[in-house]
Amino acid sequence: MFLGFVGLSAGQFHGYLFERMGFFPLQIGILLFSGYAAGIVAPIVQVRAIRWLRGPRRPLMLILAGAGLGMAFLPHVHGFFAVAMIFFMALFCTASISTLITACSLEVTRDRGRWLYFVIRTLGTIGYLVGCVASYFRSTPESLPFLYLGFGGAFIAALAVATVDLRPADPRQAPEDAEVVEHPRAAPGFRRALQLFSDPLTARLLWTLGVMNFANAMVTLAQGNYLASRFSGGQSVISEAWIVATFCEIPLMLFCAWLMRRHGLRAVITFGLLGTVLKLVLTGIAGSRGVYFLGLMVHGCFFSGALVGFNLYVDQRFPVADRPSLQALGTLFYQGIPTALAGLAVGTVWHFWGLRSVFWIAGMIAMMTGVTAFKLLPRLSSSRA
Repeated sequence: MFLGFVGLSAGQFHGYLFERMGFFPLQIGILLFSGYAAGIVAPIVQVRAIRWLRGPRRPLMLILAGAGLGMAFLPHVHGFFAVAMIFFMALFCTASISTLITACSLEVTRDRGRWLYFVIRTLGTIGYLVGCVASYFRSTPESLPFLYLGFGGAFIAALAVATVDLRPADPRQAPEDAEVVEHPRAAPGFRRALQLFSDPLTARLLWTLGVMNFANAMVTLAQGNYLASRFSGGQSVISEAWIVATFCEIPLMLFCAWLMRRHGLRAVITFGLLGTVLKLVLTGIAGSRGVYFLGLMVHGCFFSGALVGFNLYVDQRFPVADRPSLQALGTLFYQGIPTALAGLAVGTVWHFWGLRSVFWIAGMIAMMTGVTAFKLLPRLSSSRA
């Protein structure tokens, strides 16, 4: 969890890296779309891989190796199409990392209480923070290749940890699962996972998270370019912003663990969505660096509350054998498609109306989504764990 998220902290620089490589706004938008479109393909492949490799651990090892190589080579690639291809490959792998680590972690904590997953997930946040702090001390454009080499190295180091098998590799061996099957070919697959997600409550929750993440991703993807051009400090202000956001996410994650034990899953997801609306409104109206950073202090609400809450919703609602596949497929709807579309939207809005407009539009989308979420949230379970 820790090392994987050190590598994932490379996400703070992707848009800025492309700008430094000489691409103009619309090209940057297309590159972001092409890369994050990998998040559309990755969950489908993950479901197949989890089925055929009998659990999430072996697929995790493969994608950690791919992510490490992709990140290390990305700054050294030349030409629009070559960059798009390597970026797609790298993000195909990184799009899978968080989900597969989640599936592995939930297997380990299955018998110890769902609240414990928040504590383990905090290690990921600390890892992301370490990556941001390290980036702050290498704050010149010339250091970007070195930083990406470090991000790739973190993925390779995580690969060594992933080889340790803490649970049986096959999630179908969970004794409490009534749907344990003998033959791998009879295991739950993509079609069954899609059928389970067609449940009206689950589908509406995924839709809400997807739209909110679209708005959140617009801000996140444009943040590096926006901060470096609007406020003093250059590249270092990008890392400063992520240090603030990630440092504040740690207590938010621990607060969600307490909230889960005290008030249940509904309270956790509600907290995550409301905090995200507040963040996007503040970054949208921010006329100063202080107000923008104030919004970033609740950046972690979406991840610690809404997304982790959905991971626990899946873990609570569906059979054990289905959970790894559902965790993987869920990212297609709340992360893969929304983030890819957000990348294209950022480039288009930036090209025609300016970079500042990205933040205004994201804030408006968040407010409208927050209003519609109030009709959904009372229907969620309030069970504690």
